[in-house]
Amino acid sequence: MKKSLVLAGIIFASSSVYAANIDYFVAVGGGQGYETVKIDVAGFSKSTNDNGGAFSVDGGILINDTHRIGLEYSKYNTSGNSSLVSIALGYDYRIHIKESKFKPYLGLSYMRLVDLENTTNNATVTYDQSNFELDTNAIMGRIGVDYDINTNFYASAMCDYAFNTSGSTNLGFTTSGTHYNANVEVDKLNRFQLLVGYKF
Repeated sequence: MKKSLVLAGIIFASSSVYAANIDYFVAVGGGQGYETVKIDVAGFSKSTNDNGGAFSVDGGILINDTHRIGLEYSKYNTSGNSSLVSIALGYDYRIHIKESKFKPYLGLSYMRLVDLENTTNNATVTYDQSNFELDTNAIMGRIGVDYDINTNFYASAMCDYAFNTSGSTNLGFTTSGTHYNANVEVDKLNRFQLLVGYKF
């Protein structure tokens, strides 16, 4: 009896997998990113805000037109010779509204943000190194809406926000003859994006 139940369960699970409708997708777009960087040095803390445009490429699978799993690469506009890129693995649940081309969705992603910054010495501050790298891991929650242009093409608007960030780096510098070690970390992070996708 138990063997029969196990066999029936395996057959049902297999048929469910084969019955799933799996599409692949790719999307490109751009938007705006906002971050708050916190600097702790000698018992004092200071936060600075920054923002910049971004270009993103996203691709993955769409299961039953509802469950979307994708890998996203984004490159952000930065000043000077600095560089800022991110890679994120995410999941979205698309909500179907009867007879509507609009599909709101809720999502969650794990993001790896790599920020390479150059330092510039001046008359009052001398840095220990010419550049430093700040690597940040973030758990991002997001909300958005897709609009099905036709069977294959869709447009999407999305906003995400970091629930949690981790990762920091030390930056050494000397000012007024005294050497300090500063701890630098990304404290807050959120983005707004517009994308166009293709399902195949």
